[in-house]
Amino acid sequence: MPEELSRMPLSRWNESIFRYFFCRQLSDAYPDVRQFVECDRIDLVVHSAEEKAFVEFKFCLHPLKFDPYTGDPSGYKGGPGPRNLVEFRKCVDYLHGRKPMHGLSKYIVLVYADPIGQSSPGNKYSVHYDDYLHSDEKVTLDLVKSGGPIESGDDRVQARLFAVG
Repeated sequence: MPEELSRMPLSRWNESIFRYFFCRQLSDAYPDVRQFVECDRIDLVVHSAEEKAFVEFKFCLHPLKFDPYTGDPSGYKGGPGPRNLVEFRKCVDYLHGRKPMHGLSKYIVLVYADPIGQSSPGNKYSVHYDDYLHSDEKVTLDLVKSGGPIESGDDRVQARLFAVG
């Protein structure tokens, strides 16, 4: 990610772009793995021999809005808060609710960025996701890997890979 961010600012990324880079890296590392994008409302399905994985991507930014005539910033679109957190919980519940089978793993790749030096500490993705615990105790959400922070311009990016059970 750091190499890509040096060429293309984070403000121009979205979930699909991140998924593209993820899939490209997966292909380089494991060329025999079959990948299916947007498969039955799952962002990425991966097959390798008898093993399968369902992968959902969540990519959260503080996206700036711009005036189309002047190019001047005009506030933020969306951002951290209860609505975003509800969407993440729905994603966890959706994967958890998918029929289990032998050799199937379920994952969520969560990438979020907070502005560096933002004055309102409660309005950051890190407040919600750094130590995330799912509200339903029947759902297990295990942190498999954590990456970051990666500083990109005015943003600090964090990445989390969760296994859903």
